[in-house]
Amino acid sequence: MIPASLLLALALAASPAPAQRSEARAAARQALEHLSDEDVADAREVLAPFAGAEGGEPSLALALGVLRFHEQRYDESVALLEKAAAAGLGRDWLEQARAARDVTRNHLRAEGEHFVVSYPKGKEEVLVPYLLEALEAQRAALVEDFGAVPPGKVVIEVVEDTRQLARLSTLTEKEIKNTGTIAICKFDKMMLTSPKALLHGYDWLDTASHEYVHHVVTRLTRNGTPIWLHEGIARWYESRWRGPGGDILSPWSAAMLRDAARTGKLVTFAQMHPSMAKLPSQEAAALAFAEVAVAVETMRARGGPGAIRRVLEGVARGDSAEAAVSAALGVPFATFEKEWRRWMLERPLPAGGEQQMRKLHFQGDPGAYSEWSEIADEKARGYARLGEIFRERGRWEPARQEYARAARRGGAGSPTLAGRYALASLMTGHAAEAERVLAEALRAHPDAGTLHVQMGRVRLARQDWVGARESFLLANRTDPFDPEIHAGLARAAEALGDGDTASREKRFAAILTGGSHP
Repeated sequence: MIPASLLLALALAASPAPAQRSEARAAARQALEHLSDEDVADAREVLAPFAGAEGGEPSLALALGVLRFHEQRYDESVALLEKAAAAGLGRDWLEQARAARDVTRNHLRAEGEHFVVSYPKGKEEVLVPYLLEALEAQRAALVEDFGAVPPGKVVIEVVEDTRQLARLSTLTEKEIKNTGTIAICKFDKMMLTSPKALLHGYDWLDTASHEYVHHVVTRLTRNGTPIWLHEGIARWYESRWRGPGGDILSPWSAAMLRDAARTGKLVTFAQMHPSMAKLPSQEAAALAFAEVAVAVETMRARGGPGAIRRVLEGVARGDSAEAAVSAALGVPFATFEKEWRRWMLERPLPAGGEQQMRKLHFQGDPGAYSEWSEIADEKARGYARLGEIFRERGRWEPARQEYARAARRGGAGSPTLAGRYALASLMTGHAAEAERVLAEALRAHPDAGTLHVQMGRVRLARQDWVGARESFLLANRTDPFDPEIHAGLARAAEALGDGDTASREKRFAAILTGGSHP
């Protein structure tokens, strides 16, 4: 479907025109149709004969301006769209291009084999090698699973906060924060919010990989995949860069999904359209993602590992999503739907992982957020706060004892308490206790970066260099702006004889602490 913003231009393209302009208008219309499908290559081919001839034809200026926007050539895009806007065309596109130009004006660029990272000068440099490595791994995995990925290089624009993400996208900042949307794939590029915009970071590498799946699906199916299937595939495959994929549900999300299926409170496909980011809350978005991820899991269970590839091939041929799923699985769509709904009710709850929803907390949001609110028991919170008082006074042994009481009382599920308890144990010479506390906490909170940092400390202390590297890399997947992570990676790399990585990580640690490193 062609966006509403292009309808006026397309109407002009269809209206009577002098013979010498009709060919240009037809090309503009065709190019805009291609761009509505994010088919940049075909749009470029259609418009190639008319480059430089846009001065006398506003619809051609609009089409070329939108093309340059999709190519991230923002200065050229703005100049062309200003010509179109003077004739009353494409003012929304002009606003979009100006915002992209302004946000990325001083960005640096790092190019890999198949990806380009555009990022603000400063701390975001530490993201670059990890993004390129993860996305190359994701690309290779999707080639294996889907048979092909789009050619050319994909641009990832890293933005500093949700305000900039809203400027680059078609979402409002309120929609972004309501649903916890921190990355978007649109306009033939990926937009990623810096982890520093959140109080505790987020799983930014899986998120970037998720958005790349969207890019691949969009291009392979000419933007013909409905949002429920799009998001289900992206969610199931987002961890494919680091394993087999399918890492989709934690205990709390699985329990939430089962409860919604039992009570008839599932998010409908219609409610998911046109974007998960339009849902009213982070809880609603989490439920919707769980539903569609399990839908993809159900397809693979019935149709085997190649099921999703066959579904995408069907959609690419022009089949509806329902017809493509039916053909790929060899059963009517209604049969698949019954199996999916039954599996949402019967799917075993995972044994390890988050037991409650950890909402994203953005920097600068109004209202105080207390980490100790994670502890439900009032007496346990009291012990933990007393431990904090002792810790602040440097009295580590009394602090350790109070943290232990809090954990025994019912605070063991708090990653904040586990981290404090482990630190006090380390400071008092109880390294084995610290490791036990951290191992238990990480089974419940595998994505808690601070716990991985603590475990990295323990492993460095006993010269487990491989284990320390693993811990700090896991921490880096959530909170890459902690300089201790990069200092720890440097120590481990040096001990393992990897001088290049050690040098890079020392430089990253210096960037994050405001120091200098040659």
